[in-house]
Amino acid sequence: MVQKPELRCFPLGIQQKNIVVTSNYEARKYGIRKCMLVSDALKVCPNLKLINGEDLHDYRAASNKIFTVLQTFKCPVEKLGMDENFIDVTNIVQERIKNVNLKSITVSGHLYTESNAECVCGCHARLKVASQIASEMRHKIYDELGFTTCAGIAHNKLLAKLICPLNKPNDQTTIYPEHGVSFMSTLQSVRSIPSIGSKTTEALISQKIITVRDLQEVSIEVLKKHFSSDMAVRLKNLSVGEDNTPIKQTGRPQSIGLEDSFKTVSVKSEVEEKFQALLQRLLILVREDGRIPVSLRVTLRKKDVKRLSSHRESRQCQVSPSIFTINNGTLTVTDSGRQKLMSIIMRLFNKLIDLSKPFHLTLVGLAFTKFQERMTGRGSIVNYLMNDISVQSVLNITNDCDTSASSMDYSAASPSSSTTTDLSDGEVEPSPKKPKKGTWIAKRRCLSKEEVASPSKLKVGELRLNSKELEKVSELRLNSRDRSLTPRASPAKDNLSDTSDTTKDAADSKCDICPSYVDKEVFNALPEEMQQELKAMWKNPSSSGVRSSPRTLNKAKPNTLLKYFVPNK
Repeated sequence: MVQKPELRCFPLGIQQKNIVVTSNYEARKYGIRKCMLVSDALKVCPNLKLINGEDLHDYRAASNKIFTVLQTFKCPVEKLGMDENFIDVTNIVQERIKNVNLKSITVSGHLYTESNAECVCGCHARLKVASQIASEMRHKIYDELGFTTCAGIAHNKLLAKLICPLNKPNDQTTIYPEHGVSFMSTLQSVRSIPSIGSKTTEALISQKIITVRDLQEVSIEVLKKHFSSDMAVRLKNLSVGEDNTPIKQTGRPQSIGLEDSFKTVSVKSEVEEKFQALLQRLLILVREDGRIPVSLRVTLRKKDVKRLSSHRESRQCQVSPSIFTINNGTLTVTDSGRQKLMSIIMRLFNKLIDLSKPFHLTLVGLAFTKFQERMTGRGSIVNYLMNDISVQSVLNITNDCDTSASSMDYSAASPSSSTTTDLSDGEVEPSPKKPKKGTWIAKRRCLSKEEVASPSKLKVGELRLNSKELEKVSELRLNSRDRSLTPRASPAKDNLSDTSDTTKDAADSKCDICPSYVDKEVFNALPEEMQQELKAMWKNPSSSGVRSSPRTLNKAKPNTLLKYFVPNK
């Protein structure tokens, strides 16, 4: 209706294959029901407008937008399917109820039944405030997204869900706790209670328990003869509208998948076409999710022609995160990456199907089941490797091929102008449960294009230190490192000027009591007060507790980024 408002006043059905999966209220006036055959629906309503709803991308996007709007109220939101959400507004109610006159509060929308009894616990006032919050949420969804919604307001999830459709469409209903039993008794079937499935319903019907009133009246001892003790207690509680399950904040999905069902497919080429279509749609969902998939699952539903039955089988395997790239901040897959994924899919298919024998499939499915987050926070290594600070001399390493250079010879590399970042297993920081030793290695030898994608094989010469946190420390270490790496003069090889000789003599005189393992030039670069303190320690090592032996001296090693980049041996 939002995408095509011109169809709002017409009977409209959403078609998947040969079934009308849902319809609008105009179509329902003609008798259109959910999961009705298209042929039967057109007989009942010849002017029914049908829209293909096999691709659920737009529905998922709309569901996520509604979920995002609800999250702006800063309260737990639990998704239930694609078009329902449980919302716990307890904290918001407690804050608002402090600043309002309880006698002036009214219910927003409909009230299931007026209550003449005086509420001493305050639940009526809290539910009235909750109804006003629900109205605000519904209006915000309509104003920002254009979707009409309905709501049910109650003290638990069970009653809220069941009371919600009572005044559809585009309205809301509130029910007080004391009316839960009477409301539940109006339900004609025990199957109407959420969490009671078909098996439990069959078991109850076998005991002549058909309606919810029947379930209310049966004793718990009778139920315990056919169900476990816990199940019997839960059934009795549900029958009177009691439900203590909490609302859990919905996180990001642990899997993203798509399926396509059909009558039958018996040719490998047709199966491959089905997989290609699914993969194209699935990659769109992964791009919108933003996480890096690392596992792929293939699902098939095989049809047994002899037994006239079908069953599902699945296979999954790991996929390299380097298949996915970040281009202008968007997760994408190149054509070669798609080919790699298709080869993985068909390899899994070949493991599931014996191609030497006839096969009949009625469904194929693809899903990414595991994901990695790109670590870009302050605590990640990416925060220390940035392209905007000029501290290039610290990471003076390149990937250039140079057979004449030794393993410790590094040369500078210019920053890359490419906006595409190739991701691999190494880019996502290793889990603390499974530390990876020696991940960051600066290689002297030439790397292939694929290898450079991994952070353990990056051109680290193109990376810079983040000076926002390490500016002062980096400056001190740079000065110290430059002095310590200065080549020492050799009179046998170099012609030094008189000035250099004089400077060296002055340096030697300043450190006349330095131990043999101390670099005099580094010592002379230290502040004067630090030099005096070190001299005092060397003169009287027993009082300071410092041993002068170079073998037993434990020198503190600076914690610099370079210690993570060691040459290959």
